[in-house]
Amino acid sequence: MLPLFAALVAALLVFGALPVHAIDPAQLPNPQLEARYDTLLHELRCPVCQDESLADSPADAAGEIRAQIRRMLLEGKTDAQIKQYLVSRYSEFVLFKPKYSWRNAWLWLLPFFLLAIGIVVALRIIRARVSLVDRDDADPDDELAPPREERLGQRGRSTRDGDPAHVSRPAGEGAAH
Repeated sequence: MLPLFAALVAALLVFGALPVHAIDPAQLPNPQLEARYDTLLHELRCPVCQDESLADSPADAAGEIRAQIRRMLLEGKTDAQIKQYLVSRYSEFVLFKPKYSWRNAWLWLLPFFLLAIGIVVALRIIRARVSLVDRDDADPDDELAPPREERLGQRGRSTRDGDPAHVSRPAGEGAAH
């Protein structure tokens, strides 16, 4: 009995701690208003939560804005009038999809501008590497080896110069065992 009670308490603690989405219990009188209300709540951002829609925000400010939207819909305001009211009060930040204007044109054009810069930089790097490969006609192993004349001259000299690494020893002499 005690393990069952402990499991029930643990389940209540775990599932009770999950985030709760804002549920608006108020119903509008007709389904068209309800659909407009739901659409507006998903198109508008909570000014407190910043990345949540009004429909998903549990903040008190979002609840007040939802109530204001409900009142405005019941008064017969259009969606555009409601959005204009909220933009005048909270700025264009409240819109998830702000209107294109010259004031915010840089926000819309910046990704394309950065993409163009990235393409230009990538092309310049690729061209520079291709030109390096074209200029490099020699064998890669030849770069590490000395020129041919030096190699031919060193074959006979190493034993005459007393280089112990290249001196040949008689068969009886060897390294100590």
